[in-house]
Amino acid sequence: MVVDSPILEDQRTRSGERPKQKILPIVATIGVCLVAGACSWLIVKPGESLSWPIALDVIIFAFFGASCRLVSALRGTRFGRIGISSMFLGLGAVSLLWTYFGVLPASVSFDSGYASVARHEVAQMAKGCRLVKQGSIGMLQAPYKICTYVIPKSSMVEFATNGLDRGYAYVSGAISGGWFADECARHLSGPWWAFASDQQAPITGCPFGYTFRPGG
Repeated sequence: MVVDSPILEDQRTRSGERPKQKILPIVATIGVCLVAGACSWLIVKPGESLSWPIALDVIIFAFFGASCRLVSALRGTRFGRIGISSMFLGLGAVSLLWTYFGVLPASVSFDSGYASVARHEVAQMAKGCRLVKQGSIGMLQAPYKICTYVIPKSSMVEFATNGLDRGYAYVSGAISGGWFADECARHLSGPWWAFASDQQAPITGCPFGYTFRPGG
């Protein structure tokens, strides 16, 4: 008859807890990264500064890191092992890159119907703006306006707010024809751009993430 000693039983309990201690921080960090990415998806808008969404990512990860350190201190365990810390910093960087480079391009790239609408407007030789009262395009909710501009060898279709102060633009052909003159613009992917129109931009500067394009 074999009788387990309390020491052996304690060792078995500790060995069973170690995998959980390694897995839980990893799962929690991935979960926080997904939460930060979802928040960016909800609050990023074309033509608006990316400073607040990025700041929110930093706040989320800073709060999570501080919470982990507090829990570790209360439990008397060590937080900040090289592997977990590296993953924490890596996923934090991924979240920031997603917010800055990924959200807006993804918002129009996931649905090819937006490009079809733009090409249809150009094919119909539409001019001026028309109001769309229902639906959405990317992060831009109705009501919004579709404005079409066609010049030789190039065209631009804007999907903009009612005040035409910000939105998306689908540019075909060369962009050297003066598109976005005296506006703040940002290339997203392929023919897609985001823009912000502000007469004070030359003085106050563009929203964070956008570049001022002076007129010819």
